[in-house]
Amino acid sequence: MREFFSLDGPFTKYGTLVADTLILSFMWILFSIPIITIGAATSAMFYVSTRRIADREGYITSDFWSAFKANFKRATLLWLLVLFVSIILFINVFLMMFGEAEGEGFFGGMLTVALPAQFIFIIQMTFLCTYMFPMTARFEMGFLQTIKNSFIMANKHFLTSISCLVLLVALIIFGLMTQVLMIMVPGTYAMLSSYLIMRVFKKYRPEIDKDPRLEIAEIEAQKAEERRRRDFSDSDE
Repeated sequence: MREFFSLDGPFTKYGTLVADTLILSFMWILFSIPIITIGAATSAMFYVSTRRIADREGYITSDFWSAFKANFKRATLLWLLVLFVSIILFINVFLMMFGEAEGEGFFGGMLTVALPAQFIFIIQMTFLCTYMFPMTARFEMGFLQTIKNSFIMANKHFLTSISCLVLLVALIIFGLMTQVLMIMVPGTYAMLSSYLIMRVFKKYRPEIDKDPRLEIAEIEAQKAEERRRRDFSDSDE
């Protein structure tokens, strides 16, 4: 029992994780209030969550704020694009479903093709966001390159994309049912989905979130090998 409540025990470990998730959720909600900042807040949230699951040291509040400022411009532009396209898609769906029913639509026989296409675009947009904001948080790349790479990953790693979508929907439903736990949905989704997303990222960048201690050990080993080779060549002379 003493080990269970020790500093390295399960109680402290999981208690800290729950507290971190709650703080992360609260910060995302707080920084998303202006609406236009949702992209930057989401990017900052994933910066914290992806580093936290890799046991990288840091403080949630300071790391969140630093990532929010650093990625604000690019993440905000991406969010505005997503928001604009999403509004167009939902307006199209509304007009197709209700306008046609009232006889005011203009899609005619194309409705059976156009309506499913809108839902496909919405799902694709969701998949795109799954990778786009975490990518913005962890990689330095241009606006168009971020969209391109996110689209490729979203469709190439389709099972991960579906899993993240199912996870998000399940957490939202659970949050709505419990109400009190709704505030924890953003942070919980970020923490859980980060395990899946980072597995994809590491396929392209294996060195990401590498343990600094291992990096130092490898550097020291490389230096030792260079000294050994130098001493060997000197002895030959």
